[in-house]
Amino acid sequence: MPYSFTKIEKDKTVTIGFVFSFLILFYFAASWLIVALGKSYVYSNDRTFVFQSLNLGQSVIVLGIALVIGYGHWSYATSNLIAKILGVLRAESLNPKDTYHQRLQNIVDEVSVVTGGTKMDPVVIPTMAINAFAVSDFSGRAVIGVTEGMLARLTRAQLEAVVGHEAAHIVTGDCLATTVTSSLFELYSGMLRGFEALFRGGGLGRRRYSSAEFRGGAQGAVFVILIYVLLMITKLLSQMVRLFISRQREYRADAIAVRLTRDPLSLAEALYAISYRWRGAGLPAQELEAIFTVNPVYSALDEQKGLWADMFSTHPPVEERIGILLNMAHADAESLIKEVERKAKRPRISAPQVNAASKEWLVQKDGEWKGPFTLAQLPALDWITPETWIQPVGGDKVKMVYEDNDVQHALYKTGVGGGAGYNCPRCQVALQPLIYEGVEVFQCGCCQGTLVGETEIQRIVIRQEVGFSERIQRIAEGIKNEERMHGTRIIARDPKLLFTCPHCRHVKAKMLRMFYTEVYRVEIDKCHTCGMIWFDKDELEAVQYLIEDAVEKV
Repeated sequence: MPYSFTKIEKDKTVTIGFVFSFLILFYFAASWLIVALGKSYVYSNDRTFVFQSLNLGQSVIVLGIALVIGYGHWSYATSNLIAKILGVLRAESLNPKDTYHQRLQNIVDEVSVVTGGTKMDPVVIPTMAINAFAVSDFSGRAVIGVTEGMLARLTRAQLEAVVGHEAAHIVTGDCLATTVTSSLFELYSGMLRGFEALFRGGGLGRRRYSSAEFRGGAQGAVFVILIYVLLMITKLLSQMVRLFISRQREYRADAIAVRLTRDPLSLAEALYAISYRWRGAGLPAQELEAIFTVNPVYSALDEQKGLWADMFSTHPPVEERIGILLNMAHADAESLIKEVERKAKRPRISAPQVNAASKEWLVQKDGEWKGPFTLAQLPALDWITPETWIQPVGGDKVKMVYEDNDVQHALYKTGVGGGAGYNCPRCQVALQPLIYEGVEVFQCGCCQGTLVGETEIQRIVIRQEVGFSERIQRIAEGIKNEERMHGTRIIARDPKLLFTCPHCRHVKAKMLRMFYTEVYRVEIDKCHTCGMIWFDKDELEAVQYLIEDAVEKV
């Protein structure tokens, strides 16, 4: 590492000390002015207003008040720091069964080893944006987060370079100072943006009020305006506090990432891919720009040089960062762009499916042969035991269940004998676990329907790994054409035809037959208790195609 641990701790302490001093100074100045104005109002007559300054004793009292308020603000903003930021970002823990998440965990573990065993917890943000961040707190906990869009779009080498960059912020102490300064005011700036959106959207302004409601609302309006003014002040302070966030930390993190990964070209490719795609503008926490690899919102100030940009911009020009990395890699910008575009055009794979079992069996119950049943249907027979007599259709050999390996596997490795224990809501046969777009889903071997969790479907849509056959494209285009020709369709909801959720198994709480969304009007069955979604054959791929087609056009 280019820094000694002593210097890291010293720089971190100095930065945090400056930020705390700035906070106290602000509250002292604001309190002093308010008290002075109050004193002036008391001592002035009706005709003239004379400003009354505070003497030394009064100023000391005001300083004490400022210390109490400032310390309270500091304690509140920095307590449970990481949880607050992750909550605003809507970050989620990794799913150990998700292959994309497994890759991220492996990369973070590898980088942790290279940095001397620094503990870093990986998280993901469920968004199509491409960006990454790092946060840490006073307890020593550190978190590296990436968006699902980054997991889906970047190669392993590029992702490793970005994780190395964020790890560099953690080991140099930049991360703690940036996290603290961001938490003091940036989170409140996000609240301000919510207030502004509420007023612009007409949430408070378009409704008609009665006279009684208006009188009550007028009293509340004063409070709302006061909150708005205070949040405006915090926005100003958040701009001023950026003076303590040096642009040089990004250059230093880039250099350390190269030392960790020995791959400057992959980091340059990653920065280029982030910069020309959606970085995260419009996300709930875009105000926390300082913690991200690249500013989520494009800023002309970020791309400028000079004193003003150095003072009020948290990130240096992306083009300059890429140029430095290209010099390290002895490459040029033209070859970089071609390589990024080539890697972005990854080949699509065919959608995996559970093979429907072709072999069928007769099963004896109470002395009579039942069936025939496929291997996928056997686990649904709750009366079958290891000593039940079975016979393959077309065969002449009768044997018990425990004597046939295929039947044993069907009964005791999946379905009622093990696995997830989900049965198809349509066929009532055991659903088979399947990795689809890196996510575990459950598919029926008979009807080819698929059961997917609500959070998993977001990842599936983002990743765009599976290609679409001409049949899927015709189905999706047919859905769009039907909307244009016949207008809005209405789904018939016959209670007798509604499915029981395979996860909840609540007979009374049926899955609701509905459209995936009002924009992508593919019929699905959704359980509003657990959020599980059932897609009949081709419905999942149709939803993916419609969403990808809309994104391509945008």
